[in-house]
Amino acid sequence: MNARQVDKRLLDSPQAGGSDAAPALSAAIRSIPIEQLTALQQIVETGSFEAAADELRISQSAISQRVKTLESQLGQIVVQRTKPAQPTRTGQLLLRLARQIALAQEEAMRQIADEQRGNEVNIRIVVNADCLESWVLPALAPIARQSIAVDIRRQDEQLSSRLLRSGEVMAAITADEKPVQGCSSTSLGAMAYYAACAPQFARQWFPDGMNGPSLEQAPLMQYDKDDSLQNTFIRSITAATVHPTTHYVPTPTGFMNAIALGFGWGMIPAASLDSLPAGTLVLLSDKPLLRPLFWQQWRLSSPSLDAVAQAIIAASREALVAQS
Repeated sequence: MNARQVDKRLLDSPQAGGSDAAPALSAAIRSIPIEQLTALQQIVETGSFEAAADELRISQSAISQRVKTLESQLGQIVVQRTKPAQPTRTGQLLLRLARQIALAQEEAMRQIADEQRGNEVNIRIVVNADCLESWVLPALAPIARQSIAVDIRRQDEQLSSRLLRSGEVMAAITADEKPVQGCSSTSLGAMAYYAACAPQFARQWFPDGMNGPSLEQAPLMQYDKDDSLQNTFIRSITAATVHPTTHYVPTPTGFMNAIALGFGWGMIPAASLDSLPAGTLVLLSDKPLLRPLFWQQWRLSSPSLDAVAQAIIAASREALVAQS
């Protein structure tokens, strides 16, 4: 893996100056030293030039010079000098290239060292909380026993592809079917959710069932501000716009406990409902809300990343509802 495999968007970007400038930019990208890409990666990941210099054990002037040389070579700014430092659009593409090269290097070191201790490969993925708590961790347990370090980020499935697009992660469980550029997409199935609440809550707020007026008054549970499941369910049964009192509990266990305690109603994964004692919650609808999920990952030859993908895809066949 080297700079020759940089994302094609770098050559197609408006800053490239059209077809006449593309060959020159392509040559510039191919000749980028790995030290410059590493400097960019550390600046973005640590948030500052100073912290990146400490991480790489070089002077701040040296790391600044590497970035200036990179920007001069490309004729484009790659990092915004803000607090924290942020990559530009071009910088984001180079950042993903840097991380892909780092993964390829780790794979090579692992193979050369014959999987000796301390030479593990680090695979960064993003997973939504419900999948993480229910079936992803068991699926990855065999992977964790190999020389593969799994770095899991938690993000709502509606937003997880952003981390993949920025290059922060190598793979994602996402609600987006369309693959991020440079990635492949595989259907996993659908997560089934049911609207549920405590029995007393149902008697108080939904004596005549769920409708526009009752949904306006009944308190609602959400995981966090990015959680859209409840609103999606509401739109499936009424055209009314409602603004109920909303409680936020950002852990799967806490979210479910809050519903059982009568804080509000919310969407519960089918597997979690099965784990509760009988009578703890009642269903407000017999029809589940199905959230299709997809596995997206870098198109990169990596045995470790492929092993993680195979484990996730195999487990999803048992944990999720098959999509026709």
